[in-house]
Amino acid sequence: MNKTLKRGQLKKELSIFLIITFAATYILQFFIYSIAGYIPSPPSQIWVATLVLSMFIPATAAIICIIYFKSSALTRESKIVFTFFLLYVVLFSFENYYQPVMGSVMDQPVLSTIVAVLGMLAVILLNLKKKWRNGLKASKLSFGRNRKYYLILPLTVLLILIFQGIIVYFSGLGAPAAEFNIYTFFITLIPYLIFSFFTIWAWYFGEEFGWRVYLQDRLFPLLGSYKGVLVLGIIWGAWHYPMNAMGYNFPGHPILGNVLMTIFTIVMGIILSYAVLKTGSVWAAIIIHLFNNKAGNIVAAYLAYSSNGLLGNIMGSVLLGIFALILLRSKVWKRVEKVPKIQ
Repeated sequence: MNKTLKRGQLKKELSIFLIITFAATYILQFFIYSIAGYIPSPPSQIWVATLVLSMFIPATAAIICIIYFKSSALTRESKIVFTFFLLYVVLFSFENYYQPVMGSVMDQPVLSTIVAVLGMLAVILLNLKKKWRNGLKASKLSFGRNRKYYLILPLTVLLILIFQGIIVYFSGLGAPAAEFNIYTFFITLIPYLIFSFFTIWAWYFGEEFGWRVYLQDRLFPLLGSYKGVLVLGIIWGAWHYPMNAMGYNFPGHPILGNVLMTIFTIVMGIILSYAVLKTGSVWAAIIIHLFNNKAGNIVAAYLAYSSNGLLGNIMGSVLLGIFALILLRSKVWKRVEKVPKIQ
């Protein structure tokens, strides 16, 4: 395939992915809005299910495009991972919109949770043998390279969250939801993150495989890495617009909230994209995304959280933004090959 055709093909694949992702997300959320109204705080069960289901859409759209365009990334090994993910999506939807098949434990439907754990065990198993691991590389489903960044990047994000919580607490800008207790924070955090990774990895796979693998692999060659990561962050932010306009994240601030969300997705997007570029794997980004969301809950419970969502978002964006600026200095961004424009 010559470069002109390659560029045209990338644009076609990118466009179809975005159309499916945005159409499915917006239609789903507006449909639930017509039934349940604005998203309350905390979200009702129907909205919790809908917000999580929305997270599955980018990866589902990516898988549809991979199959439709007969991508070389569709190997026997990648099909196994995709199958576990899609099976989890179906079971999650049924059990959360209708009823759990086998009951629930710790607010998690048992059957879909079992499928999630088996799926992650399958991913680990597929990464143990070189032949199987090679079958995952094209889709960035192997554990990749530079594995020290699996520790460095998530732990740095975690430290930033802890630092933010401590600042909020001692400045009087907020208070813990339970109690300020650093010991309880740490003994709760580690098992909580491990449990979350094995049971709800598909939530974050749903976003990261779509954004940081499928879209990134088509956007960066077209625009270059620096412009590409900026555009990717804006796209990711725009994907959140309906839910925020309906009261999620920034109740009462639909416009300003979406502006702040876009700034945050650009900043966090830089960190997540760097993780994928550095490791060649989606799993590093999944871990960071999960750490940011789930560790944030423990920070809020045992350190502090700001009751002002706008202030909390601004503070988080500034602290993570400093880290993102440091990562932008890496040479890894310059190694992305840009497809020449059509003459």
